[in-house]
Amino acid sequence: MNTSIQAERPSDSPIILMLVTAMLIWGASWISGKYIADLAPAPVTVFYRLGMATLGMIPILWLVNHFKLVRLRFSRKALLWSVPAGIILALYNQLFFLGLHDGLPGKGGMLVTTTNPVLTFLLTILVFKQTIKKLQALGLALGLTGGLCMIEIWQFNYQQLIATGNAYFIMASFTWAILTLVSQQGTRFADFLLFSTLMYASATLVSYGFAFDYSPLRSVTQYSTFYWQHMLFLSVIVVSVATSVFFLANQQLGSNRSSSFIFVVPASAMGLSAWYFSEPLSLPVLVGAILALMAVYLINSKRGNKLA
Repeated sequence: MNTSIQAERPSDSPIILMLVTAMLIWGASWISGKYIADLAPAPVTVFYRLGMATLGMIPILWLVNHFKLVRLRFSRKALLWSVPAGIILALYNQLFFLGLHDGLPGKGGMLVTTTNPVLTFLLTILVFKQTIKKLQALGLALGLTGGLCMIEIWQFNYQQLIATGNAYFIMASFTWAILTLVSQQGTRFADFLLFSTLMYASATLVSYGFAFDYSPLRSVTQYSTFYWQHMLFLSVIVVSVATSVFFLANQQLGSNRSSSFIFVVPASAMGLSAWYFSEPLSLPVLVGAILALMAVYLINSKRGNKLA
C-alpha cells in the first residue's frame, strides 16, 4: 500500500475544499447528536444511522451514474475489504457512544478528533515504515496541544482522566485510524462511492447485532419526528455525504493528509456550538482552535512534505 504523503498539487484544491466542508459538517453533527443523545439507546441510534446512511447512498449512486459524474468501478477484492472496514466502522460507533455515556462530560468526544491524526501517523510509521517530516511532527504536536486546550484538560482531575469511558474514546480513535488505512486499501479496487456503500451496509449488519435486544425494526414508531429529523441529518448528510467525501480524500490525498483535517472538527464544533447555543468561547478554546488550524496547514504544506 502506498501511504506516502504527496506534495499538494493544484488539482488537490477541489478535494481539499470538499474535505474542509465535510469536517464542518462533522462539527455540526455534534450539535445534532447532543439533541438526540438521550432519546434512544446508543446501539439503536447507531443501527438507524448506519442503515439510513446505506439507503442514502442509493440515490447518490444513481445520480453520479446517470450524469456520469464518477466512473463507478468494482471488483471482488473491494467486497472483501469492505467487510472488515464495516466491522471496524460499527465498532468505532459503539465505542464512541460508550465514551459519551461514561467519559468526560461534554467535551470528552474531542479526545477522538484530537488523537486520531496522531494515531494515524503512528500507524503508518509502525506498519509501513513511513518517515515523518519535521513540520508534520510540529503540526501533530500543535494539533494535539490545540485539542487539549479546547477540552480545557486542566479542569479535570486524575480520576476523571483515567475513567473507563475515556478509554472508550481512545479505542474509538484507534479504530478510526485503522479504518482510514483499511479504506485506503479497499478503494484501490472500487470507486469511493461503491466502496463506502458496501462498508456502510456491512456496518449496518454488525450494528444490528448490537441493537438486537432492543428490537430496532419494531420500535421505529416509538421515536418522535424530532428524533428522525436529526437522524436524517446525522445519517444522510453526515455519513452518506460528508464521510464519503473523507474516504474520497483518503483515496486521493493519502491517509495521513486526509486524517490531519480531522483537527478542524473540534474547532468547528466549538464555534458552531457557541453560535447555536450562545455558549461563550473561552480564551483557551480560541487558542486551541487556532493551533488546530495551524496544525492542518503545517501537515499539508508543500514545505512540510519536503523537509526531512
